[in-house]
Amino acid sequence: MDLNKEMPLEKLIEKLQLAFTNPNVKEAVLDQEWLEKNLQSGIDSTGFCFAACQVIYKCNGQKVKWLVKVISRKKWEYGSHYYLQNKQTNEILDITKDQYIQKGISIPYELGKGVGIRGYSKGIILAKHIGIYF
Repeated sequence: MDLNKEMPLEKLIEKLQLAFTNPNVKEAVLDQEWLEKNLQSGIDSTGFCFAACQVIYKCNGQKVKWLVKVISRKKWEYGSHYYLQNKQTNEILDITKDQYIQKGISIPYELGKGVGIRGYSKGIILAKHIGIYF
């Protein structure tokens, strides 16, 4: 995919969510701790929050459109959690929220702090699995 042309957000999300179900993608992208949590929970999006944010950020507007936010593991007992916030509308985009919602856990987005996107290693691996190269 040519990154000078944005992939429509809906199509990108659909491809990412399908990739979350692939055992090879899980092993390639998730570190051991999150891979174990993913497999134990049976919730395919578990552990993919940062890599998914990287891919969406890179392929759909970057810093013009998105603010990458994280809830720190120091502030939340369930560990760090990354998501995106649209800079124009302030709407939250969190395509991995089901890893908490399905367990009845509310995500405290108000605790999130803006962070930069650094290092795309996990995002690059995830992107390649959905046919995107950057």
